Amino acid sequence: MNKNICVLIDDDEDDQLIFETVIHMSFPDYELRLFSRFEEAKPYLTENAHRIGPIFIDLNMPKANGIDCLNFLRSVPDYQDAPIIIYSTSKNPDDAQKSLKNGATAFISKPSRIKDLITELSPWLNN
Repeated sequence: MNKNICVLIDDDEDDQLIFETVIHMSFPDYELRLFSRFEEAKPYLTENAHRIGPIFIDLNMPKANGIDCLNFLRSVPDYQDAPIIIYSTSKNPDDAQKSLKNGATAFISKPSRIKDLITELSPWLNN
């Protein structure tokens, strides 16, 4: 059986581990692809656009930040309507507004509890 694929682009290894744990425990229909930088993710995203479900992108990363990634993906026809969620430690409403204005499907502030992360991811990962 082919699993659905979701992608996380986040330069924080702890955040990657938590996200990965939640996907494996709570969303077994999904396979997670992890990338630390957009430059690493770009070839995979370009080649596999037709197979990828939701994409979660950290807002604050070196080099290409979440908005840069978002703007690039929204310029690619395969990703114009794809679910792309900015996933950030920021609780600043301006960051959320800027993300949505630039085409993010949603903005999720990284919760401090696993249970809350499951709740935040459910709308995007429950078919």
